[in-house]
Amino acid sequence: MTEKEFEGYWLSERKRILSESDEYRRAKENFKISTGADWLLFGIPIVAGIVAMSYIPLQNELLKWLVSACVTIVCFALCVWVKSITTGTGSPDEIEKKLKNKERERLVRES
Repeated sequence: MTEKEFEGYWLSERKRILSESDEYRRAKENFKISTGADWLLFGIPIVAGIVAMSYIPLQNELLKWLVSACVTIVCFALCVWVKSITTGTGSPDEIEKKLKNKERERLVRES
């Protein structure tokens, strides 16, 4: 099976294969806000952005907003990283890549 044929197969069967994977479903569920700790974890970036805006020693308002947005984005990325570490699962993208490689290997063995 060529790479192009496999990509066509993957596009047509991707949803079915991913929905059958318990690991993928668990990873998707872990990235949802479901507990109070999750609300706190994802509220931290908002608070950090607001606090940063107050303490940034810039006179230009537009630069303050830009730096505050950057602080918020970085804090959000860190919070998502902390969430993925505490849940013990990888990101859904990593799991999807792993499942795609397994499926490719399975199809190569069958051919």
